[in-house]
Amino acid sequence: MPPRGRSTQDDATRREMAQDSAGRADELDLAIVNCLQLQPRASWTLVGRALDVDPVTVARRWQRLSAAGIAWVSGRATGQGRPESCLAVVELSCTAAETLAIARRVTELPHVLSVEHTSGPRSLTILVEVRDLAFLSRFLLESVGTIPGVVATSSHAVTKVYSMGDHWQLHVLDPAQRGVMLRAQQPRLDGLTSDQADLARGYDPVDRQLILLLGEDGRMPVATMAARASLSESTVRRRLAGLVGNGRVVLRCDMALPDSGWPVISWLWASADAGDIDDVAMTLRRLPGIRVCWRISGGGPNLMLALTTHSLHELSQVEARLAAEVPQMTIHDRSMVLRSIKRMGRELDLDGRSVRSVPLDIWADTVGPQPS
Repeated sequence: MPPRGRSTQDDATRREMAQDSAGRADELDLAIVNCLQLQPRASWTLVGRALDVDPVTVARRWQRLSAAGIAWVSGRATGQGRPESCLAVVELSCTAAETLAIARRVTELPHVLSVEHTSGPRSLTILVEVRDLAFLSRFLLESVGTIPGVVATSSHAVTKVYSMGDHWQLHVLDPAQRGVMLRAQQPRLDGLTSDQADLARGYDPVDRQLILLLGEDGRMPVATMAARASLSESTVRRRLAGLVGNGRVVLRCDMALPDSGWPVISWLWASADAGDIDDVAMTLRRLPGIRVCWRISGGGPNLMLALTTHSLHELSQVEARLAAEVPQMTIHDRSMVLRSIKRMGRELDLDGRSVRSVPLDIWADTVGPQPS
């Protein structure tokens, strides 16, 4: 964890110069990212108070991390208010010569949250969110199914999310630092409600416009959002409070995995008895390294897990712990993420760093293949 106590300006400058030359995140950078994982739109004053660092230094550090694509904040709709919306894992079998071209083409599709090049029989594993199951069928048949080089597809609907990458954290803050961040709740406006009637109204065009802006930059200033959406700042603040406070938008701070110290992701397909599956999932959520835990439907396995580890050698240790902690679960299949190409609306380079945002729009009507 980063040392507490305010650094002198000379010390901060020397650390930043050293980081520039190494091109990697240091302890303070990781702490800043961890703070934003807890409060993605936190002020630099709050982050500085938690870390006992000058807010100007914090803002400068974040600007460097963001500009280099090492860390970023994004926002997306969660589907609240559209109970029929569908999150699904789609596996693509591709010809070897076309796999990269297919990955780049799929990355541009507005319903695709993430794209991974994976080991094993599946060439690409993608995560999509669409308005309903019928649209998922159209997506599979008309979007990915017609791309040259796609040999076969298979899909699994996510029927329950126990844990998402949104919840994963670096865990480099000490309890006092975490306490400062967690006690500072995001402000809510007077009269804001979170009842079922509010959730049931769905997303209107203004909501969608703001969500797309958050997809570009989850920390986009209110004034900038207001100008781009041709709205008043008070309207944007009220809308954001409702969208985020009611769980209809999720804000998430992400980081290039190699820079985070957790460079390896592997997927496990597993199963547990229907009566045990919720208890199994709750146990899994508490284990370090569990990045994703979903209940799925559409094949033999009914659980899908993503493990994040420091190295390949750790995988066997993690699986041994899984066998000891959750003996009710059976692992059926495994695959390694060889490369993350898109993650939650961000295209990534070979080092896992963000190079640009790709808008996520689960309401988009177009499902036909994008031009190559």
